[in-house]
Order: sequence, then C-alpha cells, then structure tokens
Amino acid sequence: MTVAVLAVAGLFFLGHFLKWLFSKTKIPDLLLLVGLGVLLRVTGLISVADFGKVGTFLSTVALIVILYHGGLSLKASDLKGSSAPALGISLVGFSLVILIGMAIAMGLGFQDWQAGLLFGVSIGSTSSAIVIPMVRFLSVSDRMKTILSLESSFTDVLAIVIALVLIDGFVAGKINVREIFLGIGPGTLMAILLGILFGLAWAFLKKTFSFLKGLHFSGEAWAALTYAIITLIGYNGAMAVLALGFCLSNMDLLPDWLSSKLEKNAVTREELTLLGEIAFILKTFFFIYLGMMVEFTGWGLLGIALVTSVLIFISRYLFVRLLLRPSHYDRIDAMAAMAMGPRGLACAVLATIPLQRGLPYGAWMQDAVFTVIPVTVIFTSTLVFFVEKPKLRQKLEKFFKSYRDDSLPSVSSVVNTTPSV
Repeated sequence: MTVAVLAVAGLFFLGHFLKWLFSKTKIPDLLLLVGLGVLLRVTGLISVADFGKVGTFLSTVALIVILYHGGLSLKASDLKGSSAPALGISLVGFSLVILIGMAIAMGLGFQDWQAGLLFGVSIGSTSSAIVIPMVRFLSVSDRMKTILSLESSFTDVLAIVIALVLIDGFVAGKINVREIFLGIGPGTLMAILLGILFGLAWAFLKKTFSFLKGLHFSGEAWAALTYAIITLIGYNGAMAVLALGFCLSNMDLLPDWLSSKLEKNAVTREELTLLGEIAFILKTFFFIYLGMMVEFTGWGLLGIALVTSVLIFISRYLFVRLLLRPSHYDRIDAMAAMAMGPRGLACAVLATIPLQRGLPYGAWMQDAVFTVIPVTVIFTSTLVFFVEKPKLRQKLEKFFKSYRDDSLPSVSSVVNTTPSV
C-alpha cells in the first residue's frame, strides 16, 4: 500500500515536471512517459500483469475524464468553422489508413484479406486521450485545436463501429453492411443527442438540488455514469461524454424559458481547475501504461510497425495538403495536423477482441497493433518537438512552403491560461 501511495504522489510531481519541461524545451511529455513505461517493463520493475484489470479500468476512466474535459473546452462558435474540415480529414485519413493496413498485413504480415481489413480499421483512429490534452498546449490556432480534437472523436467512432461489425461478420461468416451505416450515422447522432440530454439533466439537477454544487467530483461521476449508460444501451459512450461536456460549456445559448430552469454555471471555474488536475494525473498514468503494453515479439513485427507508422504519417501529409487550404491555415497549423497521428486506447481495445472471439489471426493482430501504437506515439512526439522548436521546424517547412508563416504566441503563455466555461 505504501508503494502504491508513493507511486501516485510520484506520478503527480513527475507529470507536472514534464509539463514544465515541455514549456521550456518543447520535448513532449508523452514521449518521456511512454519511454518510462517501456523502461519499467524491460527492467521488470513493473509488468502489465501487476495492474491486472485495474490498468484497463483506469485507462477507461482516463478516456472519460479527458473527453469530458475536452468537451468543456469546446464552444459552439469554435465548431462553426471546424466541423466540416474535421469530418473531411477524418473520412479521408481513416480510408487511407485502412488501405495501408491491408497492404501491410497482406504484403509483409502474410495474412489474408480479412485480417488485413480488420488491421487497417483497428489502427484507423487517432487517440482522443493523446490528441485532446496535447493540442491544448501547442502553438497552433484555436480552430486547428478544435479540428484535431474532433478528428480524434470522429475516427474513434468510425473504428469502433466498423471493427465490431466486421468481427461479428467474420465470426458468423457474413458481413452486415447495414449495421455499419446505422452505427456510424444514426448511432453516432443518437449518442450525441443522448450526451446533450444528460447535460441538460445535470444542469437541472444542480439547479434543483443545491447541495450538488458543493460536491467537487459530482461532475466527473455524472460523466462516468453517462459513459456507462450510453455504452450499455449500445451507443458510443465516448462521443456522448464529449457531447455532455460541450452542452455544459454552452448553457448560455439556451432560450430564456429553458435556461431559467437549469443551472447556467453547471461547471464552475474551481471545478474546471480540479478536473484539469484529475485529467492530468490520469493522462500521466495512461501514457506510462501505454508504454508498458509494448511487447517485443520479434524484429518482423517491429518492422511492420515502423513501415505502417511511416505510411500513416505520409498519408497525413498528403491529405493535409489536399484538404487544408493554405489560404485558411498557417504553416504551423498544417505541420501540427500532419503530426497528430498517434494511436491509443481505442486501437488497443479493438486489437484484443479478435483473439477473444477466436479468430485465427487474433494473436498476430493483437501483437501487431500493440507494436504500432507506441511507434506512432513516438513519431507524433518527435514531430511535435520539431514543430515547436523554431530551428528544427525549418527542416519541415520546405514541405509546407505554400502555407503562410504566421507568428503565434509561445506555448508557455498558453500553459498558464485556464480555459473558460
């Protein structure tokens, strides 16, 4: 127990130290945290088995809190010019990754087309748990921060829905295309609407029962309840939590007849500050746990992971140049969009399901995806380091000459600000 308490305290101070280090040196904290996780596993000090089910549980809690915090940072005005480009890069990027995954799995992994398709879909989403907290401290425009956050949420939905339908189809011997479209379209819309409904319900409860205003963790508990209920009834809980946070941060847009019955200030500045600290600690744990998930099973899989990751980021460069017009975005925005390709929790969860369902390529796919995830995280961290360092940025600028070179505020000034609700 003493060791556990020491570990929690150590995570808190380590996380804040690495955050400070990022503001001074531009070395991404997630790169060092993932590296620490790998080191802990290699040295045998801690293994993934030591966490047992607690590791998966805390990873899910981290995802919920990070998405809730991300939703609270979104304003309706931000979405007006961000939803369309976010949807565009999500669909194009996701489709390209599927093609890359199929080609790699079949060409280098010697798997059949089913394994290739499922591999491509499973690595198709960027990680909300990495992208949302990371872009908050990057020297990019607010619009680009919103676009990249939405992309991670959209691609999570695409990957989860399509992968689950494909797995069910491969097990049963037939694919239900209708279920895929229902899950992506109406299913996603329903999750968003339910998330907003839960947000309105929470604002009503806080208005009616004043004692809830003094319960500092009640908002996080409500977000967890929202995630659990929406997931249990078959919809995307992650998207619902994001919508919940968005609803609570935009209560001022409601008509007077409705807002009079609801608590307009459903999340206070004090609660938001506390939530930021909770999200910070969970994020620190998540990255270390992600590094510990790396299992070296041979040079072949490592080669597959490296080739896959390189092609993923090349594809991001191509669709950034195609979809993000130079007249609307500056050079740093474009470079950051290219860099934000990390794979994370959703990919890891999807990678374990084929083996659980008894598909013959399940073990290969789990090992392959688990190797791809940290490699993409390292690529993202390295590219972000280059983007944030002016001298190193020059090495990338030759690929983005058509974009204007605007001067943006330094990241240190951004770190010290608190998003308003």
